[in-house]
Amino acid sequence: MLVTALVAAIFEAGQAARLERRAHRLSEEVQRLQNERDEALKRLAETSARRAPRLPAPALQSTGQVADSSPDGLQSTNFYARLKNKTTTLDAAQVEAYLKAYGRNAASLLTAYRTSGNADLLKEAMENFPTDPHVAFEAVFAKDLSPDERRQWLNAFEQSAPDNALANYLSAREYFKAGQMDQGVQELVAASSKGQFQDYTLDRRQDNEEAYLAAGYSMAEAKVIGSEQVELPQLAELKQLGIQMVELSKSYRQAGDAASAQAVLQLAAGLGESYSASDPAISHLVGMAIERIALGAMDPNSMYGNSGQTAQQRLDALTQQKTAISTLFKQNEGLLESMSDQDWISYIDRDKSFGEEAALRWAMIKYGRK
Repeated sequence: MLVTALVAAIFEAGQAARLERRAHRLSEEVQRLQNERDEALKRLAETSARRAPRLPAPALQSTGQVADSSPDGLQSTNFYARLKNKTTTLDAAQVEAYLKAYGRNAASLLTAYRTSGNADLLKEAMENFPTDPHVAFEAVFAKDLSPDERRQWLNAFEQSAPDNALANYLSAREYFKAGQMDQGVQELVAASSKGQFQDYTLDRRQDNEEAYLAAGYSMAEAKVIGSEQVELPQLAELKQLGIQMVELSKSYRQAGDAASAQAVLQLAAGLGESYSASDPAISHLVGMAIERIALGAMDPNSMYGNSGQTAQQRLDALTQQKTAISTLFKQNEGLLESMSDQDWISYIDRDKSFGEEAALRWAMIKYGRK
């Protein structure tokens, strides 16, 4: 018995050490990605003054719409379907119990809206908390808004989150849809000078998780469903904005203004570069897709930013990154189905702390190499 206990203790100590080393590597990877993002945002801010297309801006030659707005066909992993067959929508009684426990503040009303689908809860948040940036973000994508109402909420988003470039990008997209080109270009230039890009995805996931826990779901169910229930409508809007910017660049070039045409492409690449550091992986891929669209319209031999790379070299690097992410997802097909509830908890926690790609690599280490 003593020998068995000693062997078990040694094994557990070794396993703990291995997990600690993996956690350390993941932490270093997260820090590296954060440093890269900070450096990218710094470069964008430093060069924003040179990225000012001429006004008045020409009209778009086409709408810039595409049939498929998903990022190169990759869809978000349906975690919940692989866990248990259980409804993902909270009923009225569960929502009221949650609101009673957490209060009817901005965050709880938005969470109740997302987890129940009850649009009246979003309306209540919009009426009672119009200066909250989270409310403004959700309101921008509310159904049945008129163009004037959407413009009001976009303005509210910019005012409530003055350092968040996402508000400017969404505003630019709306201006371009309305044919107000000068205002759209001004929003793009303003966005390029800001050092923050926040879509609140992590906050929304965490709030959803707490709502499902309060409704009696298990920890694993709450974490998985809470993440799955977060919609990402900004992805399609940002990708369409990137396409419109390339179309605008063509319009500038046809008008004989090559400098403005290049400036718009640089702004489009900056949009993609900013969002490519986002999570989940589908957001990362959308950012890379936008940057690739912009780079594809540039002279492949021209220098790109301050990195010392040509546009073609940067494009090749992004293609390699996309292939690596797609391969990682394919390697995990069917793998996640074998995870226990406790490992689902660990997976989602790693996803939120280190990113979805890091979580998938962890799953590969634990389940894919036996």
